[in-house]
Amino acid sequence: MHAVVTVTGDVDERDIWPYATWCDSDGTRTTLTVRVHDSQELVAVLGSLTALGLEVTSTQLVEEPPERHGTGQPDTR
Repeated sequence: MHAVVTVTGDVDERDIWPYATWCDSDGTRTTLTVRVHDSQELVAVLGSLTALGLEVTSTQLVEEPPERHGTGQPDTR
């Protein structure tokens, strides 16, 4: 699952490696895209950001397209 997380402050994506897949900051706010396996892992990432002294201001789950296996159809196994 992917989530877009916005925090107040500046964070380096390496601070939450290997979860962050993209990061953008304007110096006062940072937006990260993180990839986690489940909601429990997402909560751990949010806890790590809080432990760094950052305030999480929003979290939004992003739907992922179904896996494709070259046929143009979702996997039905």
